[in-house]
Amino acid sequence: MIKPIAIFVTSTAVTMTAIAAWDRGGTFADKAVLVAMSVVIVVAVHLLPAMSRSRATWLVWFFCLFGAIYGHLTFFTNSTLRAADARAHQSALAVGTQHQIEAAREALDRITARPVAVVAAELALSEDRRERAALREEIAQGKRADALLADLTRLSAVATTAQIPVTDPVTSRLAAVTGWNETQVAVTIGLTFSILLELIGALLWYEAMRRTTVIAPLSNGSNTVTLPLSNSSNNVAHPVTILRKAVIAGECQKTVRGIREFLGCSQSQAMELRRQL
Repeated sequence: MIKPIAIFVTSTAVTMTAIAAWDRGGTFADKAVLVAMSVVIVVAVHLLPAMSRSRATWLVWFFCLFGAIYGHLTFFTNSTLRAADARAHQSALAVGTQHQIEAAREALDRITARPVAVVAAELALSEDRRERAALREEIAQGKRADALLADLTRLSAVATTAQIPVTDPVTSRLAAVTGWNETQVAVTIGLTFSILLELIGALLWYEAMRRTTVIAPLSNGSNTVTLPLSNSSNNVAHPVTILRKAVIAGECQKTVRGIREFLGCSQSQAMELRRQL
């Protein structure tokens, strides 16, 4: 179950850093190279701790972590800017819509015509030429009033959906609480999320690769354990020998629980191996 989660976390981090690298590039070639380099760095952060334990590996891992965090901060910054642009567009739409509403209301206030149905009924009974002309003019004004009312209804609906703040509401509230400006809050949040994502990915892959250790049931008389080549110079080794080396190296505690966690075996197998140690 750990490996699928690790793959999902790594895929998420790779997608974020790829989008950020694509935004930083100019030409298509620049974008492609930046994306490839960023993906390699993120994958290294997630897999290096599980693949090697040398001191040089940790030095490389630290610099890769720094590069991955930079890519993720770029992603968060660009996504925030795009969201701000969208909110600004919506805000401009709201302002423009409000102006249209005010103009429609002013035009409607200047119209004093009676309802069209009432005027039309009088027009049908009237025979005076001048009166009929006045009634027709009043009908025209009444129809325009109806059109303005319909526009007001439509514009009110648009104004309601366009009421979106230009700044991120969560960031602005955190800035008010902490006393920081919104840029400091955004960078701190992005930095925290970036570090968490990378550390979670590295931890999941470490656990996923460690759990590939398979110990054969001791009840069947088997005295061997199959380990990945990265954990043992031989593909097949005696489990007690491997445990002794792990205990000396500080990689495994000399307890039933420690043996279970190191080998991924059952409780009974761990108890038997603890007795043999």
